[in-house]
Amino acid sequence: MSPSQLEEPKPHDDPRRVALRKIAESTLDAVDAGSYLAYDIKDDIVSSKRGTRYYAPDSLLSTWSSSQAPTPALPNNVSLVEISTLEGSRLLASMHGTSPQKIGVLNFASAMKAGGGFRSGAQAQEESLARSSSLYATLQTSTAQQFYTTHNRNAKGGYYSHAMIYSPGVVLMKDDRGDWAEPLKVDILTCAAVNAGRARQTLWGRTAGAKEEVKIEAAMRERMGRILYLFETQGVKDVVLGSFGTGVFRNDVSTVAKIWVDLLLVPGARFAGSFDNLVFAVLGTETFDTFKKVIGQYIRV
Repeated sequence: MSPSQLEEPKPHDDPRRVALRKIAESTLDAVDAGSYLAYDIKDDIVSSKRGTRYYAPDSLLSTWSSSQAPTPALPNNVSLVEISTLEGSRLLASMHGTSPQKIGVLNFASAMKAGGGFRSGAQAQEESLARSSSLYATLQTSTAQQFYTTHNRNAKGGYYSHAMIYSPGVVLMKDDRGDWAEPLKVDILTCAAVNAGRARQTLWGRTAGAKEEVKIEAAMRERMGRILYLFETQGVKDVVLGSFGTGVFRNDVSTVAKIWVDLLLVPGARFAGSFDNLVFAVLGTETFDTFKKVIGQYIRV
């Protein structure tokens, strides 16, 4: 039995989770084989794993706010679309035809476990990426494992840290249905948002009230600034972002949208001219409508 094979489904298993586990299993088998359909991805996987980098909480990414912005600061071309991150990646690729630019994708990561719960059929943004690509192979490298060791040793009351993993040339192999698709290489930045729900339930969080929300927002602003700076320093020009940390981590959607606006869209924003094309891929009608309300005044939706 291949090490990627999952346990046999039990009669009481949710059929949807069973189906997602099977999708994950076939993806992992393709990564082990280094190929799927008629595509040979062996060298791509080796290169991606070799190029994976870990950025510690005290890395030079902390200098983002004092770093030099690009000049001239041409405006970012921004789209807000109610689609998945996978669809957002292929949308960006389609803009450049046969000569795509480097695409950067933000992975809304579990701080504790590589790929989150994708092997057990969980359904969230990170699980979708891990289930559909070669991302998991890069997260299993000794380099990337430093990220998980750091957070499993100290979760900092749900704040985790500003640590990040950068996985270049990850191969997207499947679509949202789990069907095989033409390979598309993207750079994936893995970062955990503040677990705001957990932070609010600590002793300090329960007594701090509004002060805790200020602390959460400040931590998220710093983390999101570092994310954009890392994409910028890696030469990424097309980026897929979204509603970072607003699912199970319970960050306020309007606050996250406003931070993206402040970093990317307001006049004089540090990253106003850093990227050619930005796609905010946001799923869920309520979340999308909130993003539209906050970002809509700066872009054409």
